[in-house]
Amino acid sequence: MDTSETGEPLSPGEQRLWRAFLGWSERATGAVAKGLAAAGVSVPEFEILARLDAAPHGRLGQLALGEDLGWSASRLSHQLTRMSTRGLLAREAAGTGRAVEVALTPQGTDLLRAAQRLHADAVREGFLAGLGEEGRRVLGEVFERG
Repeated sequence: MDTSETGEPLSPGEQRLWRAFLGWSERATGAVAKGLAAAGVSVPEFEILARLDAAPHGRLGQLALGEDLGWSASRLSHQLTRMSTRGLLAREAAGTGRAVEVALTPQGTDLLRAAQRLHADAVREGFLAGLGEEGRRVLGEVFERG
């Protein structure tokens, strides 16, 4: 029987793999955060700006954005308020009702462009380095099954 169904503690091999993943994940996300900080943007801010930039006309419904990020409505609302205060995005009523659309501003676009190269360098160095093509393929398959 698979130990995931028994409630048993992780085997030594499973524990070793889990800890290796956590260490690798911390190093990768830390490298990205450090790279983005040099451009004056946090990882959550960058992810929001990048998603808006990829959306048609630089706009997304707030609900769709939250679902895409996997964030709670409260977390997203607070983050968008901070970013709106900085002039990086605008929130606008979308038709009737309570729907809100989030739009990228020119200032947000400028910050995103300044951060993209730093982000790419940090991802390549902190996440992709050392994986090789086969490692990237296998990891991609694992994440896509997720």
